[in-house]
Amino acid sequence: MGLTRRQAIMASLGAIALGGCSSTARTSRHPRPIAPWAGYPANPSNRTAYTPVQAPPRQTIVQPKTPGVVTPAGVAAISRSKWTRTGPVKSKVNAMSGISKVTIHHEGWTAVNFTSQSATAERLEKIRKYHVGENRWGDIGYHYIVDRAGRVWEGRPIQYQGAHVSQNNEHNVGILVLGNFDKQSPSSAQLKSMYHTVAVLTKQHKIKTKLVRSHKEISTTACPGKNLQAQMNALRRHVG
Repeated sequence: MGLTRRQAIMASLGAIALGGCSSTARTSRHPRPIAPWAGYPANPSNRTAYTPVQAPPRQTIVQPKTPGVVTPAGVAAISRSKWTRTGPVKSKVNAMSGISKVTIHHEGWTAVNFTSQSATAERLEKIRKYHVGENRWGDIGYHYIVDRAGRVWEGRPIQYQGAHVSQNNEHNVGILVLGNFDKQSPSSAQLKSMYHTVAVLTKQHKIKTKLVRSHKEISTTACPGKNLQAQMNALRRHVG
């Protein structure tokens, strides 16, 4: 039986959501990709009050759970090989050539409530396939992904520029916190791992605190959602 018009529209919107958290994210020096978040509101109308989760003290920050590899950037993470067998398209990626910035994102699709490694691995592979197949990028756009259980996953290899902030991917580490933080709040485990990961990066690469930013602090976008954006000042105080 054929899809109704409403079913077709909803299916299309689900596909659009996989594209990334901005309509402008792309790898520097490559042609502009297909707009991934078409129609996603730059300024959401939902302004309900939100009380940020208190920043965890430095001494309680521990290594991310189940590290599988320590990447060249010094971050302990589950190896990329645990969620995909496909490497980057070398002709579509550029060398990172040093790290001096960190940008925080959310997925911005459906709310994420799963915590298993298998479900997370499936989600990451779905995002990668959309970024490569629909957006024509060389790989998943982000370097690290933090799941609901607080595990950190290796995304695009850190030696390559990401595709997460338009005209600002050079030397910029993209961290995706899995979820839609206009619809839900980040878990305590996610916040602890995000704080730890950013602290490792800023210390090892001598990144200036002012260059630890959210996506919306660089571009016109709703990313990383109001409930994660509320954590940014506390994050900078923690790593500063």
